[in-house]
Amino acid sequence: MGKSFASTAAVVVAALFLTAVVGEVAARGAEDVFAGKVLLLKKRPPSYFKTKGGFVSYLRSHSIKTVHANEDNTWTFETMSFFRRPLGDYEVEMVFYDVEDGSSKSKRRFADSYTQYTQDRNTRILSGKAHLTRDSFDAHKKYMIVVQHKGRELAKGFFTTKGVSQAALDQQKRVEIEMKKMEESMKQLQKLAKEQEEEQKKKEAEENEKAADDLF
Repeated sequence: MGKSFASTAAVVVAALFLTAVVGEVAARGAEDVFAGKVLLLKKRPPSYFKTKGGFVSYLRSHSIKTVHANEDNTWTFETMSFFRRPLGDYEVEMVFYDVEDGSSKSKRRFADSYTQYTQDRNTRILSGKAHLTRDSFDAHKKYMIVVQHKGRELAKGFFTTKGVSQAALDQQKRVEIEMKKMEESMKQLQKLAKEQEEEQKKKEAEENEKAADDLF
């Protein structure tokens, strides 16, 4: 009887502990849950959530790690950056690095950057939209996005690009150029053949005319 009561009590305590933890996590805002991170999203989140937990759940389920190329072979996605403390300024630098060889400062390679602004200098959440173009970026590569402010790294995130590689696009372009050259060569040959044919007809006509004159 005592053993059964002890087991039941342990289950109740565990359940209460789990409830308390879940409640604490749900009460935390996204700026605390994702502090120091940059999340990538396919589309901008709704402007209103009934609870903090609802916003956190949305971000967890809609964040992406892979970005697929658009029809024009560029990449577009939404970003949400979360800071550990208020920004204290109206702008930051969004810096992208190629991290194929590693993400440490000695191994990562600069790809591109742009300035992003906010209307609230005390914000801890900064949303924006990124549009990555070639030649700074390529398909099937790993990148890191870092939010920097006066040399300090406030938040970072990682993603992989998908699409047609630059090497494949360059090869396709070379093929198209060669095909165009062949088409131009064919046109020149056809033009030359037509000119020769007309020249031959003209020569034959002149010979026939001369032969007729000789008869008379």
